[in-house]
Amino acid sequence: MPLCCPWQASKAEENGSNSFMHSMDPQLVRQMETTQSLVEFYVAIVNKTVWDLMVGLVPKTIMHLMINNTKEFIFSELLATLYSCGDENMLMEDSTEQAKWCNEMLCMHHVLREAPNIIGNIQTTMVSMPMGAHG
Repeated sequence: MPLCCPWQASKAEENGSNSFMHSMDPQLVRQMETTQSLVEFYVAIVNKTVWDLMVGLVPKTIMHLMINNTKEFIFSELLATLYSCGDENMLMEDSTEQAKWCNEMLCMHHVLREAPNIIGNIQTTMVSMPMGAHG
């Protein structure tokens, strides 16, 4: 049976050590138990700290470095390259695909704004029609 900690023992060893510990000084036994408890708490704290670093801090650090390096690249190299091409007005123009998409969204916006009026007209027409009439 593999042991997680060197101070953990099998049942047979515990029985042997229990009889040995009963023959020892009670104060020494308490000190040993206290030391064992402190070591177990210390190992638990170290395990939690390592886990927190590996699961929490490392990915956050990697993302922080990636974002900062990207920001630095944008402000130092990318902007300089874009401005060095000479025609800043060209940079402000929409592409044909972007202009087409904007026009489609504008049409959709007008249609959606008109939709409540159309629905209201349909409801008014339905209410004003006599029961037996079909339109």
